[in-house]
Amino acid sequence: MEPQQPPFKLCTPSDWFARRVDIHVIGVGGTGSETLACLARVDYAIRELGHPGLKVTAWDGDNVERPNIGRQAFYPADLGHNKAVVTVQRINYLFGLDWVAVPRQFDANGNGLNGCDMVITCVDVAQFRADLAKSKCNQYSRALWLDTGNGSHTGQVILGRLGQFSHNNAELPNVFDFYPGLDGKMEDNAPSCSMEEALANQDLPINRTIANIVMQMVWMLLRHGGLDHQGAYVDIRNGTMVPINILSAC
Repeated sequence: MEPQQPPFKLCTPSDWFARRVDIHVIGVGGTGSETLACLARVDYAIRELGHPGLKVTAWDGDNVERPNIGRQAFYPADLGHNKAVVTVQRINYLFGLDWVAVPRQFDANGNGLNGCDMVITCVDVAQFRADLAKSKCNQYSRALWLDTGNGSHTGQVILGRLGQFSHNNAELPNVFDFYPGLDGKMEDNAPSCSMEEALANQDLPINRTIANIVMQMVWMLLRHGGLDHQGAYVDIRNGTMVPINILSAC
């Protein structure tokens, strides 16, 4: 039997260590609100270690509703306020940051991400991922794309390239390369009308579990210089997490 080859390593772009890393978070719902809180902790930790930190922009056009309280990272005082705005304002106040909230939906066909270092998508619409992958606005982007998705108790995090020339990782497949069937997929994304209905559709810990994987991957890139995997599949009811090995080297 031939020895199993070790997975390739994804190397952190060298300039990420010399300046603030520009990250856009698209969607500030269940996973997005938890992800922003995780990024704030990463930012504080790396700045304490001498890194310039993160520059984060959050996009979401929705307001906080009662079924969001507790299940997502929102509180009763947030009711009626824009999700991106209240989340970023809270983080800026607590950590003394200057992160930016954009209180509207990100247009995958109209907003370019060519200037950022990483985009993290926390959107539960399959077609949005397909549109983002195919968008001509991003074809020359060098950003890495960290996509999150989940069902009732399972989920995945997949890191890939956004455009055609993502640093030295041009061959790193993204979520649309893994799942081209996202294009044209029909979904029922109607919002839940109550906490009971929301929890019937989605177990309480799943969003934080996904956000913790995002935090670990960003931490590894900024603290340890790279990753030997490009994501993971999780099942919180079975207690399993399976890494997604990298199939191309940097």
